[in-house]
Amino acid sequence: MFRAHRSLVFILCAVLLTISGCASSKVLLRYVPANELPAVQTQHNANVGLVQFTDARSTLILGIDNGKEITPVTNVAAWVTRGLENELVRQGATVEYVLTPNQIASFPTRVTGTISQLKITPLSVAEYRGEMTLSIAVNNGLPTTYKATVIKQGVPYTNIIEPLLAELLQEAITPAVPIILAEK
Repeated sequence: MFRAHRSLVFILCAVLLTISGCASSKVLLRYVPANELPAVQTQHNANVGLVQFTDARSTLILGIDNGKEITPVTNVAAWVTRGLENELVRQGATVEYVLTPNQIASFPTRVTGTISQLKITPLSVAEYRGEMTLSIAVNNGLPTTYKATVIKQGVPYTNIIEPLLAELLQEAITPAVPIILAEK
């Protein structure tokens, strides 16, 4: 009886370990806190209509780490768009976030975008590389492509990925902000 019980417990533990190895690793999509960003030198009075970006990535998975899929908890398109909105507002703009382009037809500055890449690659147990590619169009003009790559190190088995993603987003959107604010 005792041996059967031990065998059953061993089998259940093995099954749980196998299942947990196949599970996904959920990641919260965060933003760099405003107090960690450089001070804004000039406040802009731009009135910007911002359409939620299109997520054109071929997969919703951000990467694979130790056999587990890294997947976001929230919508990547909304996260990227909100990140750009936060930065535009921090720079003094008034921003209207909408879901479709026809909702901002009357705005003096209209912004649309596409996410073509968002990828996390583990380089070691304590180091990850993030890559992001965005295309942003202002006032129905030709889109400009913005690429960012961030490598982040941290203490092994701690949460390195969430701060990496926040930094990666900030790195990708920062060059677009002055171009958006310069449009009239």
